[in-house]
Amino acid sequence: MKRGPSALCLVILILTAAAAAARAAEPPHEPAGLRPTETSCFLCHATLEGEPTKNAADDVHFQRGLSCHDCHGGNPTAIDDMEASHDPRRGWKKPSRLQIPDFCARCHSDAVFMKRFNPHARVDQLSEYRTSVHGQKNARGDEGTAVCVDCHNVHGIRAVSDPRSPVYAPNVAATCGRCHADEKKMQSYGLPTGQVEQYRTSVHAHALVDGGDLAAPTCNDCHGSHGAVPPGVESVTSVCGSCHPREATMFRETEAKKKIDLEPCIRCVVCHSNHAVQAPRDEMLGVGKESTCTGCHSEGDAGYAAAAKMAQSVATLQARHQEASLLLERAERAGMEVSEDRFALQKAKDSLVESRVLAHSFDLERFMTAATAGITTADQGVAAARRAFGELRFRRVGLGLSLLVIGAVIAALFIKVKELDRTGG
Repeated sequence: MKRGPSALCLVILILTAAAAAARAAEPPHEPAGLRPTETSCFLCHATLEGEPTKNAADDVHFQRGLSCHDCHGGNPTAIDDMEASHDPRRGWKKPSRLQIPDFCARCHSDAVFMKRFNPHARVDQLSEYRTSVHGQKNARGDEGTAVCVDCHNVHGIRAVSDPRSPVYAPNVAATCGRCHADEKKMQSYGLPTGQVEQYRTSVHAHALVDGGDLAAPTCNDCHGSHGAVPPGVESVTSVCGSCHPREATMFRETEAKKKIDLEPCIRCVVCHSNHAVQAPRDEMLGVGKESTCTGCHSEGDAGYAAAAKMAQSVATLQARHQEASLLLERAERAGMEVSEDRFALQKAKDSLVESRVLAHSFDLERFMTAATAGITTADQGVAAARRAFGELRFRRVGLGLSLLVIGAVIAALFIKVKELDRTGG
């Protein structure tokens, strides 16, 4: 059968469409001979009120030689010709909110393109985003859910390391709070809005914002940045364990040793909360008013008794360590040589820290081994200090007696000299 001109036309159409698609998928390229501030887009929009070029000097894209048309297309050389500048045939486009993730990803998912600017740049942001709650809602047509510009800004996009950037670590909570503290916005999703305020009271926020510790966690460290999802019950320990690996490991070791599933009852947030995580205190352990143990354990059960014993041991260890430390310090100020004893007392301090950590093992035997060792060391420190004071008293008594003897000898000599003077001998 003869296929004729129609088949040839069909092939040409397919190849043309494929070539057009390939061109559309290509990331933008720098215009030859034009600097970012010399393009038709920039020159025109710079004259408009509220224009998008206002923060161009701080924009990470501008700083790397990219300009408006690299994202939006159009003709950057059509000076004073708005129609030609916004020519759709030159790819001009203003993306809708639903299109923004793919719009940004034309470059940010292109490893070859991104390496021109940063060989370490990630290129998985879009795939991560598509796994997130935000990305899934965006894919279902929800224009209200977060897209790239909601966190990074539309224009004037600063580097993550720039303290003025909304995604600079200390600023992240406020950025997330733009939406998640908005009751009206969150109402439609059935989400609470107190997370950011709770976080600001936490030990994490104090370390990050007040203390300037950029390693302290903020929202995205637990929930993810682009792949943001709330950690599930089964993954809370892993999320917390990414910064607190020893405590997380103890959970698993105890589960393996006792062949039980501890996750439902002892996952981190049960005792420490999730957003308003406070600095741990000894009062959280035990059966007192501030105990978190009594939230699950009541008087009469083994857990309650174990918590009480742990708390008592920590209190004893801390008190004995403090007593030994003060006594040795006083002995040293009195001139006694106790440097070795003070150094040895460090082991009691280490045991105190170790005991507090081992409370997360929920293993009383293991906990008591560390606590008892610490108490023994602290007792040795107290005994060493008392020996030092005993020796000090002995020295003082000996010195006193020596002074008395010397004084008596001097007095006897003085009397003898006077006697010889009287007798003329």
